[in-house]
Amino acid sequence: MRFARIGQEVWIKQLPDRDPLGEIPGTVKVSTEAEDGIVKKTITFEMSDVSVKRVANIHKYKFSHIVATYVDESGNVRVCGSPDYPLAFDYTISEGVISGKLTGEDTEVDAFIAD
Repeated sequence: MRFARIGQEVWIKQLPDRDPLGEIPGTVKVSTEAEDGIVKKTITFEMSDVSVKRVANIHKYKFSHIVATYVDESGNVRVCGSPDYPLAFDYTISEGVISGKLTGEDTEVDAFIAD
C-alpha cells in the first residue's frame, strides 16, 4: 500500500489483492473518542457466512496491521488508521454471524479520501 496524508485528505493506493470483509449492510458502526490529544477509534460490524473457510480467511487479520476505509453518514469515504497508527482486528462468532471489531489510536481524526 502507498499512503500519504496531507491535512485531512489521504491519498492511498491499495494492492490489488485487497480483501473486503463483506460486512452486512447497516451493521457498520464507527465511534471515536478524544482524550489528551489521542483519538481512540473503533469500528464494529457483522459478517455472514460463518464457515471454516470464512473464519480461516478473517483469522489472519488478527495478526495484521490494518488501514480501513468506510463510508460515513454523509456519504464520504473515510480512512481509519494509517501505517504509523494501524488498527487491530478481533472477532467473535455468535447467533449465526461473525462480529468484527477494529480498534486503534491516532493523533488525528479519520481523514477523507482525496479526489
